[in-house]
Amino acid sequence: MHRPQQLLFALTFTAMTAVSSSIWAAGFENIIVSTEKDADTTQDSFAPDTPKIFVSAELTEDVPAGSTVNIAWISVDSALTKPNSGWPVGTYKIEFSVDGKPMESVGFAVK
Repeated sequence: MHRPQQLLFALTFTAMTAVSSSIWAAGFENIIVSTEKDADTTQDSFAPDTPKIFVSAELTEDVPAGSTVNIAWISVDSALTKPNSGWPVGTYKIEFSVDGKPMESVGFAVK
């Protein structure tokens, strides 16, 4: 019996870089972005003073065992500058890739 693997990542703001691609496919499901580590529901916006933002996702059977999974936290539109504390106001996305190929993404905002 196949049991979905779950990924969990937290990010405190340090720096973000952008990578773009137009290739999107299956591979991840039940993606949740939240201030809670084990949240059941996703949030689409956060306050600038949010200390941590967590993301979790389940791998689908489309992802072969032994694959390299990467998660990129990307500033889409935030007039990004390195703040002393907190998140710059703007929009962001989290991009999931497998073996270097983008598979899924989810967006959120800091307001």
